[in-house]
Amino acid sequence: MKYEHDVIRDLMPLCIDGIASEKSNAAVQEHIAECPACEKEWEQMKNTINTKKNIPISEETAKYTETAKRVRSKNRWILLKVTLGTILAVLVISIIGNYIDGARFTPKAAAKTYITQDLYPNLFSDPMELKNSPKPKLTYVGTIKSSDGKAACSYSLMYRSDIDETYFTSGNTERGDILRTGMWIGCGGNIEPYSDKGISMTGNAFTYENGTKWFRTKGFYVADENVKHISFTTNGQTYELTPDKNGFCGIGYETYLEPKPADIQAKGSAADENGNVIYTLQLVTEKINGTDYKYYGWVKTQ
Repeated sequence: MKYEHDVIRDLMPLCIDGIASEKSNAAVQEHIAECPACEKEWEQMKNTINTKKNIPISEETAKYTETAKRVRSKNRWILLKVTLGTILAVLVISIIGNYIDGARFTPKAAAKTYITQDLYPNLFSDPMELKNSPKPKLTYVGTIKSSDGKAACSYSLMYRSDIDETYFTSGNTERGDILRTGMWIGCGGNIEPYSDKGISMTGNAFTYENGTKWFRTKGFYVADENVKHISFTTNGQTYELTPDKNGFCGIGYETYLEPKPADIQAKGSAADENGNVIYTLQLVTEKINGTDYKYYGWVKTQ
């Protein structure tokens, strides 16, 4: 089959580059074998294309190319460092701000901060008396966590050296959202009477998860080493407890979407290793600063 000169010359670059079909190659070779003009065009075109392929890159161009690669690599590394640095700076600033606000990395530490900074000042009616009082000493005894690990109540013995008195304290805490960077924050607590020879008790009920969930706790500190077992009943549920090596034991449970719990109506008993009851839970009345206060207390049996 015969082809026009222009068609053959259009196919020549494809044949020289090696991307033409076998049929096209055969047509070009057949044509230039019979056409001196196209053969001459073929040789010139082949020399021109191959020369361009083999033109070496100048040293200056090579250096520029290498420099461009280094610049791109360096810019990517700088961008990465700036991004990581910004994230780290925001994280550090957030942690510092939350720390100043009372947030801590453990419920124990957050409860300690809340007790000393928020609960302890409530014991003073005179600001100057508070200012001149020594800092209370807290001895941690235990923590009760919710099943989902988002709320907790930590218990401590708080000693006031100025009046030589000790209290049994509880500090409610909850794990913060992303703005709190996962830190714990205090959200309530109690300061209750302490028995250095018997059993001390305190507890709380507080909301978390935007007020949709109640977390209730009751903690016991046992100073009497003869007590090996506590039976405690509240809201129709009985709990059998054993004090740990620190003398601490307690209960904790959470419930959804129910009214704020009323004062706990409870009963309980504490026994020695032989099962002999040596304390019972009773409603006690105590006069403090001329005012009668009623609370549940552990009274030793005769």
